[in-house]
Amino acid sequence: MTPLRQSPSPGQEGTALLMVMGVLATSMVLIAHLMTVSEILSKEAYAISAKGLLRYQAESAADTAFWLHLTDRRLFANRTLGQTAEDEFRTTEDFPPWMLDGRPHLLDEEHCSVTLNSGESGLVLKNLSSQLRQGLSAVDDADLLLEVDAFVDAYNDYVDDNDLRGVNGYEGEDYAADGFYTLPRNGPMEFKAELYWLPGWDAVIQGEIATLPPMQIAYSYPSASRTSIFSATPWDIASQLDQDEDSADVQSVMEALRLWREEGIPLEDSLDMELLVTLKNHFSFLEAGVAVVEANAYDGQREVMGGYRVVREAKISSRTFFADSKRECLSIWERKWR
Repeated sequence: MTPLRQSPSPGQEGTALLMVMGVLATSMVLIAHLMTVSEILSKEAYAISAKGLLRYQAESAADTAFWLHLTDRRLFANRTLGQTAEDEFRTTEDFPPWMLDGRPHLLDEEHCSVTLNSGESGLVLKNLSSQLRQGLSAVDDADLLLEVDAFVDAYNDYVDDNDLRGVNGYEGEDYAADGFYTLPRNGPMEFKAELYWLPGWDAVIQGEIATLPPMQIAYSYPSASRTSIFSATPWDIASQLDQDEDSADVQSVMEALRLWREEGIPLEDSLDMELLVTLKNHFSFLEAGVAVVEANAYDGQREVMGGYRVVREAKISSRTFFADSKRECLSIWERKWR
């Protein structure tokens, strides 16, 4: 005789249903998690791949911009920045300025933006003491001048080839006490960031530092080298005008620089003449001999960016413009991908 099958009780049916629903819910959570992880990995893979390609695109755009800059130098002898375009050829042929003035140039169907700036702007190590003292008063800035003297002594101890401490110097045992056992270099600085290893730098260095030429390149900065007005920071401008960064004059200068870069409006048309003359007394309006070229390339959705920055000599007549004796390779001071 076949035994009778017992029907599950109502309580057992509910328990089974809960177990099934729990398994389904857990499965849905795991599936959702896997889909999320898959989407994240897909986006990361796209970002890595796109960034690599965009870096090459940015490098190509930077090289193109540099050659256009060299062409501009060859065609137009007047290298004064920020003035009315009086050259008939530039006007009639619609050849836009490729000058070291920070103006953005769009390439590759506007997917790439390139700017060219001065590489000579900022603090030049060769004239460190005189530049740090510039504009300081023996009466009003006495304490700051003492800090400048101490910093210059520390710099001299850093670059000389001996262990003799200057009056306010800083030598090997001082760095060791701070935990830096490999300092000082006891030779010329190779990187401008080394200045930030010296004690007291934050009290005396506020602006930019001029690019250091590579050790194998003997480049001489102009004796009266001044920061290019188009590479100057708001702090540089405020310092030279002896005003606060939010003052009306400083804001007027920053707005005039923006109008030049974005709309090509000459500074003489957007600045008070007296203020313009003051700027010309403190900043350089002539193009430098070293170019900083920065390029940023973006994907179609502008979600991924690849950047490239290169510093090169821009004077073809310079002895160190080429890196080889056959004059086939251009010298490069610095380059960096982002």
